[in-house]
Amino acid sequence: MKQLFSVITLAAILLSGCNPSSSKKAGEVYEYEEESAVLNDDLQQRIGSWAEEGIICYGLVVLVNPDGGYEDGAVIQARILRIKSDSIRMKSLETINLAEVEGCTKMGISAGDKWWESEGDLFKTREEAEKYLSGILEKKERSGKFTL
Repeated sequence: MKQLFSVITLAAILLSGCNPSSSKKAGEVYEYEEESAVLNDDLQQRIGSWAEEGIICYGLVVLVNPDGGYEDGAVIQARILRIKSDSIRMKSLETINLAEVEGCTKMGISAGDKWWESEGDLFKTREEAEKYLSGILEKKERSGKFTL
């Protein structure tokens, strides 16, 4: 008797799951609106209007000392993957190693690494990035510390 009750209960559960009134109708279309990818005013001003998803551009990799000053830096080629209002998802297209430190195998970035750029230090050309980086490193030499 217990087995018969179990079989009937199981059948009722399975049949109720197939009830067309309880499930979504086949062919029903749901509207989905993609979130607008527009940078906030601050990032738009720093980067410019050229930034779009899929574009290859240049960013900065900077080695910071414990005091917050810049020790060294390099320009890195990267691709814009996604734009949000307050940040840009980036993917490194090359490997940069700024320093070798005992016990640490990575002081830089590897090809394929991803990050969210929120400071806006992105440039359309390598030359623009190198000019900006040399200004940062030059100020470091004069003052010992540079804060953006």
